[in-house]
Amino acid sequence: MPKATSHLIYGVDERPPSWWETILYGWQHTLVDISPFVLPLAVASAMGMGPAEAALLINYSLFAMGLATLIQTTIGNRLPIIQGPSATMTGTLAPIAAHLGPAAMWGGAFISGLMEAALGAARMVGLLRRLFPPVVAGTVVLVIAFALGQVAVRLAIGDGSPASFGLASGVIAAVLFMQVGLPRVLGGLLSRGAIFASIWIVGLGVGGWMGRVEWALLAGKDWVALPALFPYGGPGFGWDFVAAAILAAMAGAFASMVESLGDYAATCAVTEQEFTRRHMDRGIFAEGLGSVIATAVGGLPCTSYTQNIGIIGTTRVASRTVVRVAAVILMLYGLSPKFGALIVALPRPVLGGVFILVCGMIAMSGIRLIASARASMGNQLVAGTTLIASIGVPIYVQYSLGEEWLAQLPLFGRLVFSNPVVLAVLLGVGLHDALNLALGGDDDRVAPQQVHPPA
Repeated sequence: MPKATSHLIYGVDERPPSWWETILYGWQHTLVDISPFVLPLAVASAMGMGPAEAALLINYSLFAMGLATLIQTTIGNRLPIIQGPSATMTGTLAPIAAHLGPAAMWGGAFISGLMEAALGAARMVGLLRRLFPPVVAGTVVLVIAFALGQVAVRLAIGDGSPASFGLASGVIAAVLFMQVGLPRVLGGLLSRGAIFASIWIVGLGVGGWMGRVEWALLAGKDWVALPALFPYGGPGFGWDFVAAAILAAMAGAFASMVESLGDYAATCAVTEQEFTRRHMDRGIFAEGLGSVIATAVGGLPCTSYTQNIGIIGTTRVASRTVVRVAAVILMLYGLSPKFGALIVALPRPVLGGVFILVCGMIAMSGIRLIASARASMGNQLVAGTTLIASIGVPIYVQYSLGEEWLAQLPLFGRLVFSNPVVLAVLLGVGLHDALNLALGGDDDRVAPQQVHPPA
């Protein structure tokens, strides 16, 4: 039983009493991860792959995702956090593949993974902790929630039809009803597994009845397909190590690292753990190692997944064992293309509705981190200015200046002006140093206080 002082049902070092309950919670984690399906398609398109080849890349990435998660939860920072293809890295790798070729892209991804692992192993990432006081970490987490929330809303609205709105609102209503209205049914199991149950009831049940499930995606998939080692070549036999590709991939890896640091802080907040230097060093080492192994099995480099933090905040199940089970299930997705394709076939509005709930919990984690910082004028300016600029600038660039203007910038410039999380990190760190240090304000560059989610 959880401790009386804890708001969690199962803590990080605890596990559910039965394996079938553990499998339920682990499976639930895998149902909100859309990126393993969407991001590989962007890279596949840049490499000129056809549908069959793109499907293989998705399978390889799912298998790599499970491996990387096991590494993170076993020898990494041991937080219950899912690893998967990085949106930031994908935004970097796709242009590399398009302009320099797939061989250069894989070589750059491999070297950037080694660099990331080396930084973590040398305990150099922990030095960045001074750059991420509670106000900066909380603001970055809040920006992550808003950035992911835009994706959630687009998925939920879909084609704008009444059916899309009905499916999205239906899954939200189902989750809330099970969690709020049925807290003690089956000993609380239904409440804790609300996301899992709602996705299948509304997604496959109602969505299938409405003809919105893409069953054709399953027809051409095999039941079992074993992964291959170095399916796209490897060091010395098919990969090219081009300086420009390596530098560009490293820039993407660094942006992914700073996003992960915010994710670690958010995970510690929702799991009632103290955010320490060990989490940063060991976490980045594990992410780098996981990315290296991912490229070896044909998957995209991996990073921490923010949406799963929201699952923990929503269900209050923070068990590391549950996430390890989720890792095994993800590997099974990669080994069974037909089984993995079942999630792809679900109506997008259903997944979007779940995302909206998850993003809300992520946002609350960021707010709690900001609230734990000193209530100084400098911190208020840091949080407010960073939040507004990080969300507003990429939107202005996208809709007012356009892709042509963005394409004229160097790679790092494109990352800064198109990725709100990277911009939030740069602005948050810079403004904090300028306002709280250079101008004589309070210096609160310490580990975020332990913040408990609401009961």
